[in-house]
Amino acid sequence: MPFYRLKTGIVHMRGTNLPKPCAARVQIDGSEQVCGAWSAFLCDGRAEGRSTCDAPLCEAHARQIGPDRHLCPPCHLQHRDADPQRGLFTSLV
Repeated sequence: MPFYRLKTGIVHMRGTNLPKPCAARVQIDGSEQVCGAWSAFLCDGRAEGRSTCDAPLCEAHARQIGPDRHLCPPCHLQHRDADPQRGLFTSLV
């Protein structure tokens, strides 16, 4: 029975097959909190000790890197920094 952060506030929902809330960290009123929005994706980034990160992500925080492949913000930064093709103007795009 997860809690979700919606535009109207925090909502507690009951059900058996509900997705986990988004695990991305955001700044709300000057403090860092979990996003908590309805998740639609799982992170496909590499994690130590597991094959993938599997952090639940909402549409706003999922970074698509391929067909049906998404990264959470921390994994996206690691993936971007490891890319050998980064050039002078890559950060502007």
